[in-house]
Amino acid sequence: MLQPQAEVIQMKISVKKRKSARRRQQHIKVTGAVVLLVKTRDLQEYSKVRIEPSLNKNEAEFIDGRRKSVLQSLKKLQIDCSQNEVPNIALLGSGGGERAMVALLGSLVQLQKTGLLDSILYLSGVSGSTWCMASVYQEPDWSTKLETVKDKIIQRISGPGVSWKEAFVKLKKYYGKDHFSLTDIWAVMVITTFVKEIDEHTLTEQWSQQSKDGKVPFPIYTVIDKKCKQRNIGDPWFEITPHEAGYSLTGAFVDASNFGSKFHKGSKKNQQDEFDMLYLQALCGSALADEVEIKKLLWQKIKGSED
Repeated sequence: MLQPQAEVIQMKISVKKRKSARRRQQHIKVTGAVVLLVKTRDLQEYSKVRIEPSLNKNEAEFIDGRRKSVLQSLKKLQIDCSQNEVPNIALLGSGGGERAMVALLGSLVQLQKTGLLDSILYLSGVSGSTWCMASVYQEPDWSTKLETVKDKIIQRISGPGVSWKEAFVKLKKYYGKDHFSLTDIWAVMVITTFVKEIDEHTLTEQWSQQSKDGKVPFPIYTVIDKKCKQRNIGDPWFEITPHEAGYSLTGAFVDASNFGSKFHKGSKKNQQDEFDMLYLQALCGSALADEVEIKKLLWQKIKGSED
């Protein structure tokens, strides 16, 4: 089963860790919660769970194109290297709610002004930084018009929030899913107060708008398996890209369009729609690791709405 859950986390992986599986030469900070049940002997029978020490084919193709942009950028900066020597440069955004969102946006703008943005191969984030990522990638080829994109985002988060009526309608939609969790409530009641929108597009839909010739960095949204991290068992690192979602160190992935569906022994058992961007931003929120504080905050919001 591969399905994010805020409250319940199980993990059984009888697969030898391949710490070099992704070989991106970068450290990824992640937060959240996930579920995965796979067995090595079943992987040959089912193709829905991919376990390989290599990048996803579509990601690799995009990265090849992006490297050309990075190479040209490095040459402009008077850094000489061949196409095969282009370094894997990643920009990692920290957590920190709205502050992290605005900080990453400001960093991207400044990197563009100094001619460094096109040197970035990967853009990764956690918690509030993923809110910025979700916002900029709404715009096709956003790096070519970043000032306009920035102004649009600032205008939105400075404006009125999502109404309680809109939030309630969205919560009812989430409640209709097979799996309804605290993450759904967190998304509707908390994330919307910061991002000031309900983004119902999926990550694959969002990515389909981007040019495939490498105009923007490749995005990686990051999550952590809370109990796996706390108990020091298995692989806590989890990543979500436009093509796949899975454990980066173990190298176990499912297609991004299947992220949210139930898997057993490597085979998809129950199809669910791909999570939308609002839910994804809630899942990536590091606050979900502290359920006591979450419940306190939610109760305060409910009480505040009654006053």
